[in-house]
Amino acid sequence: METAERVDVEQLKERFATFLQEQRYRNTAERMRILECVVEMPKHFSADELYVYMRTHGEKVSRATIYSTLELLRRCGLVVGHRFEGGSTKYELAVRLPNHDHLLCTDCGRIVEFCAPQLQELVEQISQQYALRAVRHSLQIFAQCPEFGRCPYQRELAAQ
Repeated sequence: METAERVDVEQLKERFATFLQEQRYRNTAERMRILECVVEMPKHFSADELYVYMRTHGEKVSRATIYSTLELLRRCGLVVGHRFEGGSTKYELAVRLPNHDHLLCTDCGRIVEFCAPQLQELVEQISQQYALRAVRHSLQIFAQCPEFGRCPYQRELAAQ
């Protein structure tokens, strides 16, 4: 998976600026700073987690601006939003691990990202069967820890 250091932030900003111009939205420094912070965020994050991150790093930004900018970033294809079971939308930077799926533990909340080439082949086969062209897919598998009381991830969550 790409890390924040390997993501070309300037290229993402150029793509976002082009999108904003084409869609007739203002290209503001605040929107670009939100994109920079999205790149800094680890794995999956909610809009509220991004808000807290930015505020603790001295940024003066409103929740409403974060929500609206995340929607613009989603429409631009720079972030992907996921509605995992029972929670708020979680976002991730689209270029980090394209075309992947998620295994979610319903006990401890751990999210495992995985790529399965055979799944991609199945998506293509099904799309062709119905004379459509697949552009993306999303699969979420819900699972449970084998021994919840001994789950190492549950201890990590409790420590946070």
